[in-house]
Amino acid sequence: MSRISARLLAGACIAALAAYATPALAAEAGEIVVTATRTPTEVERLPARVEVIDREEIESKGLLTLADALRQAPGVTVASTGQPGAQTSVFLRGANSKHTLALFDGIRLNDPTAPNGQYDFGQDTLGDLERVEVLRGAASSIYGSDAIGGVVNLVPRRGADKAFAPFFDVSAGAFESYRGLLGAAGTIDALSYGATVDAFTTDGFDQVPERFATHTGDKDGSDIRTFTGTAAYAVTEALSLDALVRHRSSRADFDTFSGGPFFSLRADDPDLEIDSDDYTVWRVGGSLKAGGFTTRLSGGQVSNKREEHDGGVTTTRVEGERNFVDLTSTITSDRLGFLKDAALTFGAQYSSESTDNSSTLFTNALSAEEDSHAVFAVGHSRIGAGTDVALSLRWDDNENFGSQTTYTVGASQDFSSFNAPVRLYASWGVSYKAPTLSERFGTNFFNIGNPNLAPEEGTSAEIGFDYAPLAALSLGATYFDTEIDNLIEYNFGSLQNINIGRAKIDGFEAYVRHAIGDRASLRLDYTFTDARATSSPGAPRLARRAPHAWSLAGDVRITENLRLNAGWTWTSSRVDVIYDNTGDFVSGAGRNPGHDFGALALTYAVTDAISVYAAARNVSDTAYEDPNAFAGAPRSVTVGIRGTF
Repeated sequence: MSRISARLLAGACIAALAAYATPALAAEAGEIVVTATRTPTEVERLPARVEVIDREEIESKGLLTLADALRQAPGVTVASTGQPGAQTSVFLRGANSKHTLALFDGIRLNDPTAPNGQYDFGQDTLGDLERVEVLRGAASSIYGSDAIGGVVNLVPRRGADKAFAPFFDVSAGAFESYRGLLGAAGTIDALSYGATVDAFTTDGFDQVPERFATHTGDKDGSDIRTFTGTAAYAVTEALSLDALVRHRSSRADFDTFSGGPFFSLRADDPDLEIDSDDYTVWRVGGSLKAGGFTTRLSGGQVSNKREEHDGGVTTTRVEGERNFVDLTSTITSDRLGFLKDAALTFGAQYSSESTDNSSTLFTNALSAEEDSHAVFAVGHSRIGAGTDVALSLRWDDNENFGSQTTYTVGASQDFSSFNAPVRLYASWGVSYKAPTLSERFGTNFFNIGNPNLAPEEGTSAEIGFDYAPLAALSLGATYFDTEIDNLIEYNFGSLQNINIGRAKIDGFEAYVRHAIGDRASLRLDYTFTDARATSSPGAPRLARRAPHAWSLAGDVRITENLRLNAGWTWTSSRVDVIYDNTGDFVSGAGRNPGHDFGALALTYAVTDAISVYAAARNVSDTAYEDPNAFAGAPRSVTVGIRGTF
């Protein structure tokens, strides 16, 4: 199939959806989310944008990885260096990938061993997740460091209504890719539980683009294995205990950037691999309820270990660990004076973070740790006819760089009680990103640690509206503005990272949703982002932030048993570090071409419990690089069978 005919097929499938109709594809009125306030809250009451990718959407779109799921969310840019398991960065509203906070059920995941502390979003499959919540906008006043651009919260599967509800998913596809998922959930008297085992393997494709003279076709494969378990036990009506554990182990091939006379040549290297990348999360806790007052004590650990090999020789070995203890209390009240449906969550947190990097050819050994404490309060309430307010305040204290205070204020006004189908909201807040242990104390061939680094500081504002002129039609838009000071940037003169940079990011998001009856839906999204380094002459655009991004998605139940999902995205050209067709680095930044991306998924319900499906990605077989010098995945087709009993 030619690329043109594939594009026409994808476009025809999306257009055909308008003749049918199903639920909209994002958080809608009445949907409950937890990431924006730490307590379950209806999305229409929030002064923020939260995107929800739930289990139904994951399955109807045939999504396998977290990166695949995030690519279709508005205001989100995903830069992947290759196959599932390859390094992947996520940018929210034009902020840096290190300004995206990753959570697993509210537990901080960002990597203490990474040079800038960012989380690698390329290692996660979706089999153990019930939903993914994406909060766009500053959230440091709720969660602390890193949340300048926003938060991605992975919410695991938990107990079902039945005593034993098993599920499975088996698939095979392009690049010799195979996936097997097996799990069960249930509730037995006072005990609820959930457990999943998810395994994926692929031979992959060549990460070096075909346009490079150094391209050989050497495939870069990967393996990802994930085990997740959750349990909760109601000791009494007032006291409950809970625990969760997640262990993810992955392996991935990658290619060199160190070839050529100047160590800048991008080329195939069959000997390079991340031999092991293990991430383990566990937590135990207990909650005590008394009327509208709940107190919860929990503690746990996040640990990761990674080794990189070249021809069997270990070139990198790092270990990181974060231990934490949280004490939180929540007060809820249907009515308290002029407050209605109010919730106040406050608490204290302690964490101890460490990193241990073994010495390599270019890097000295680093062993460092630090403690931090925090207190916070998050409140939201209805104070009038359709008027909701939200306030959050947090104080963090780090033993090495001192304290940081962040806060956010916001309000939402729903005019439906005045017979107007309109909602307005606005918020303003401050956020921060702490310097990492590596930035402050790590030393290598090219860099000297700077223990005097201060946190990066962000100030953000947004204002938006939702309008539903018809029951089947809704539209909305949001304007956002973020300024970041004290950005940590590398100084070639001192061979150190220093607080010198400034950035200004503004833009807007707009959407239209349309449903016809109860059989199909369409959604159109557009995001404009103007992200600039204001501390540099001429205020150039920041790398890898596309100014324009469009997406069109549709879903239709063709028959009671047959469902079609289609999606298309287009990303404009953007500034990036550029490599020429020889595979060599081109000095200075250039333009990485824009590209489109189409996806189709077809699901047939054989019985109420069993479904078969087929999913195609990059249906037009577009050759693209995001980021530059890393080939995007060619067209792929996956077929599978899943069941839930």
